[in-house]
Amino acid sequence: LAMLLIAFGCALALSAVLSAALELCADWRARRASRAAAAAQAASPVVDEEQPPAPRKVAAVIGGGVSGLVCSKRLLDEGFEVIGFERADQLGGLWVFRDGPEGKTYMSLRANVHKERLQMEDFPMPASWPRYPSHWQLAEYLQAFAAHFGLNGLYKMQTEVVSCRRHDGAEQGWSVTYRPAGSDAGAEQTVQVDAVVMCVGQTCAPFVPTYPGQDKFRGQVLHTSQYRGQAPFQGRRVLVVGAGAASGTDVAQDLSFGAKQVFLSVRRGVILLPRFLGGKPNAEWFERNVWNYVPLAWVLRLLTIMINMMTYETFGTGSAEYHGIKGPSVMDTVRTRLDEVKISDWTATDCNNLTQRVAMGAVRMKGEIESFEETGVRFADGSFQELDAVIWATGFKRDCTGLGCNVGREGEESKCIRLWHSVFHPDLPGFACCLQTHPYGSHWAVADMEARWIAGAFAGRFALPPAEQMARESIAVSEHQSKDTCLDTTEVAAIARDMGFPRPNGFRLMGLLLVKPARTIRWLRLPKTTRRITVDECAEPTAVECKYDTAL
Repeated sequence: LAMLLIAFGCALALSAVLSAALELCADWRARRASRAAAAAQAASPVVDEEQPPAPRKVAAVIGGGVSGLVCSKRLLDEGFEVIGFERADQLGGLWVFRDGPEGKTYMSLRANVHKERLQMEDFPMPASWPRYPSHWQLAEYLQAFAAHFGLNGLYKMQTEVVSCRRHDGAEQGWSVTYRPAGSDAGAEQTVQVDAVVMCVGQTCAPFVPTYPGQDKFRGQVLHTSQYRGQAPFQGRRVLVVGAGAASGTDVAQDLSFGAKQVFLSVRRGVILLPRFLGGKPNAEWFERNVWNYVPLAWVLRLLTIMINMMTYETFGTGSAEYHGIKGPSVMDTVRTRLDEVKISDWTATDCNNLTQRVAMGAVRMKGEIESFEETGVRFADGSFQELDAVIWATGFKRDCTGLGCNVGREGEESKCIRLWHSVFHPDLPGFACCLQTHPYGSHWAVADMEARWIAGAFAGRFALPPAEQMARESIAVSEHQSKDTCLDTTEVAAIARDMGFPRPNGFRLMGLLLVKPARTIRWLRLPKTTRRITVDECAEPTAVECKYDTAL
């Protein structure tokens, strides 16, 4: 046995040495190629200064929220000229508080992902901000991001795009037709561009399920996207339908401090995940790259969450299930084979402490709705509850496929499309969508990673598969946002792999530690959602100093 262990250790050491040698050879070849290119450039004939430079390619970015801003910035980095289109009067998307139908946020809204996982790596958030910023702070951050990277002047504000037409064989392959928001067809204009990136659609239209007798209910009915605060509901009996990823539990608790009584209806068991676990943001446990190389690290993460959940639920209130907050059964969890994405489907992030509000009677848990009556709702268990208002926390459906306009070749425009890996259209060169998935975790990290991929592919730095393969593997975009969920960490890793930068295996990692120890250690300490996908991109430490003065 000792001899076997010694042989195994020698084999590992030899593999590490070979990996290091290969890494050194690769670096030497890269430096040699770089010197040869510099020498060739120096020996090339002088270019006529009067000859005009080649025109820059032009890209249209539709949407001025998170995904639109990061796509614009990444395209600028690749040398594109960018023309942006935004329906609203401010950049920042749904994080900008608005009272009218364009608004999506409520007064008490805070991020349910900690700021280190949200922020762009070259533009940190202020150190003075809390770990979970408010929507006011996030809107300020996005607008500061746009100002810092010169994106404000690229956007046509209060402008809606009507159609994007593909012209095969044309010098610039796309015609984008737009007009001032709310105007008629007489005000339409058209611009020719080389590429189009669609950055809208996750929250196009509220999704409201239907129940028998729903139209007979005489009380107030609205969606969480129309909810702004609890003041109009003081002294009233309110039912919140659905826990949502966060909005249902957020709104129920917000209402409970003024409403006469709040009820929270959920169809199935829900796992309540507090924003902090053991004094740290819930997503910070085992989130760094180094944990990808620790055997059974996911088991450690699961045990940590379970221990913290037990503490969270029982601290001062007793078990959540005792108070009616039922979670999925053990067998349901086993049936998922501990699939993190499927388990995340049952998870709702708790903004404060829902178990305490339920234990105190301020929020009462109810099961699935059976039907509506004029004065209230009858539930599946046979109970009836009189109500003054119903608020749906049931998510959003996309505008058909999430597109804000018709897209395609002339005469074939449609909103019903299929996408390869949720980003590229297999039959329309120069067209991509950003953030048509629904990540559990940081939407911002996934959007930024997709933006890097899109910009690099349009610039020719990242190769895409043949159109036939993309068509075979493409999937129709789901109408409801919850039908194509993913984990932010796995999605970022999958995009890096599609770009040609898979995560290094164990042997290659040992070689990198021998050849480039400082960079490799720096990369291992980064979170799994980092957009620094290679060790070489970690030559310098991640920026930590905020680049603007916050007013919040």
